[in-house]
Amino acid sequence: MDSSSSYFASGSHSHHHGAPAEPQRVYDLYSWSNISPNTRLVYCQNADAANEAVAQLNSKVLGFDLEWKPNFIKGRPENPVALVQLASADLVLLIHIFHMPTFPERLRDLLADETVVKAGVGIQKDCKKLFTDYGVDTRNCVDLSLLARTVDNARWKGKYASPIGLARLCETYEELTLQKGRVQTSNWELPLDLRQQDYAANDSHAGLTLYTRLSAMATTMDPVPQTVWYTFDTINGFLYQPSSGTVWHPFNPYYDPGPPPPPRPPRVYNDSAPNGAMPIPYRANRYSRRNRARNPNQPGSLSPSASSFVPGARTHTPSPSPTPAGGPPQHSYAVSPSSQPHAYTRSPPPQYRPANQSTPAPLMDIDMDGFPRLAHVPRQYQGKPKGFGGGGYGAHPHAGPNPGPPGRGRGRGRGRGQTVQLGFFAVSG
Repeated sequence: MDSSSSYFASGSHSHHHGAPAEPQRVYDLYSWSNISPNTRLVYCQNADAANEAVAQLNSKVLGFDLEWKPNFIKGRPENPVALVQLASADLVLLIHIFHMPTFPERLRDLLADETVVKAGVGIQKDCKKLFTDYGVDTRNCVDLSLLARTVDNARWKGKYASPIGLARLCETYEELTLQKGRVQTSNWELPLDLRQQDYAANDSHAGLTLYTRLSAMATTMDPVPQTVWYTFDTINGFLYQPSSGTVWHPFNPYYDPGPPPPPRPPRVYNDSAPNGAMPIPYRANRYSRRNRARNPNQPGSLSPSASSFVPGARTHTPSPSPTPAGGPPQHSYAVSPSSQPHAYTRSPPPQYRPANQSTPAPLMDIDMDGFPRLAHVPRQYQGKPKGFGGGGYGAHPHAGPNPGPPGRGRGRGRGRGQTVQLGFFAVSG
């Protein structure tokens, strides 16, 4: 084939599989200073300065976020909240509460104000953690991922409570992306550098920007969605519906999650087996040695010297083997038709008693006082010296000639009740 024909062949082959995938779009970085040039950034490390800065927030809608030092050791509890971020149209506050001896009172009142919206992504955990660490309630909280699924159901599918990342929401509605990297997992308990301040300001300001756009989309819907579908209050660490004592759960009765995921492919069975079932091969080591006696339905093993199995026979007798004089006769082994002889036997070789030897019957022994006793000592008393004063064989309190006070027994009920001494016997009640 010449070069031209090979070129057209390769071209037709690539066209048959479809056009090449489009390259992934690269978004510009989100910057609060570029979007709102007149917005000021205030970083507070003092409680008095934080109270003064909070008093300057006159907006009824705030972007809200928290930061704390990550924990990279499994099993240790999370570190407390270190930074609170609030963003309005003209002011961004970074309140470093980790460096404050007490929680700012005006900040506490602002978070508990039910007339001020605090918008963020997946802030349910943040609000619970803020109460766990500082005992602060947060009211009128809006989850932006739930708001996006409510007002733009045609775009977002899946479970209603599934979170949508803040960066993904920014890429979808603002065509900008948030810079995520090592600064996200940095130490937020130390004084913040410029990179950390810019990162924290972008997170809170992006929440304000997205809430403004999504709430405007909600006003154009008919009917207008209810705020309880994406708004909640955090009181004493629990989530409630706004201004009510009803427990809140993320729920939207009109949300369409889309088609269910495709079902699993069916299993492929062997058509040669009866009823289309896949036959299970016999495994020689299906049961352990200890459990072999507990499974009487398990097919037995045949001796290597046994003749080949005859199909259709219900029982099989091994080939004759020399039997000692006076020994018991050979027995037949019942084997199911589906079993096959194996090269190895799982049973130990038989051991026969010598001829003209019988097992002696158990005899009753009589002690020196004429009382009968067993021919052997119980297993728990074998090899143990006899004690005096308070112990018998082992830890028994009444086995000695001079029974003492009840001791720490080894069995159930040892050392309980009353003991009566009657001659050679000690009766426990």
